[in-house]
Amino acid sequence: MIILQRKSKVIPVKTIFFAPKPTLRRNLFSTYRSTGSNASYFFFIREEINTLINTLTLSDVELLRSFRKNTIYEINRSIRENLVRIDLHASLADFIPLYNKFGSSRGWRNFKIRDEMVNNYHVTVCRFNDKVIIAHLYFLDCNSKRVCLESSVSDIDSTSDIAFRALIGRSNRHLHYADMLYFKQQGFEQYDFGGFDNYHIHDKKKSGINKFKEGFRGVLVYESNYTSYPLYILFWLKKAGRMFRTIKNGMIIRKAT
Repeated sequence: MIILQRKSKVIPVKTIFFAPKPTLRRNLFSTYRSTGSNASYFFFIREEINTLINTLTLSDVELLRSFRKNTIYEINRSIRENLVRIDLHASLADFIPLYNKFGSSRGWRNFKIRDEMVNNYHVTVCRFNDKVIIAHLYFLDCNSKRVCLESSVSDIDSTSDIAFRALIGRSNRHLHYADMLYFKQQGFEQYDFGGFDNYHIHDKKKSGINKFKEGFRGVLVYESNYTSYPLYILFWLKKAGRMFRTIKNGMIIRKAT
């Protein structure tokens, strides 16, 4: 379990990851992420989530054999070709530029480092001709021996070359496998793919991401996010305030014109 605390103005807000269940003992203004319980609790709003988790207690060979045949083939081909270099000790400086580039076409906000999470971040990358073409950002919980994929980005949007896009796909699978072996060596036992969306099955992009993750044949696990009512109300008031300021500014601009 990881407990992170930050201040919103004068209110200390706590974010708790991988707890067995939510409790008000820690803080009235708290949010619980990837909580093991699926029950409803008084004073908390529950959101159902699910993810795929691979066990890292298998041997290296057993782990590879547990994947689907196509994923095994792609990983082995990437290893044989030896066209990319995997860096398992990269930095946020390697990750952030590619994240912002990848996210710009998807309407994402630029990556913002949360100071309270820095000690739990880990970055791995895949380089082609010394250029980062794939980057993975992980969130580590040493207590529960769980590593969670926070974000996976690539340089696939920069090219229409079919061969290079295929290389990126193979290298991404290779990097995931290399990451699993690395984290296994570090004593972690669970590799969390950071979510699995089985609610938008008709969305082509999301279905593609699901298919990619399913290639590693992780176990589908249902968990919950919880937000305390005081924090939920605080978020709602903050959102309402932003909407009010937007409307007010729009009225001022119309009057001026």
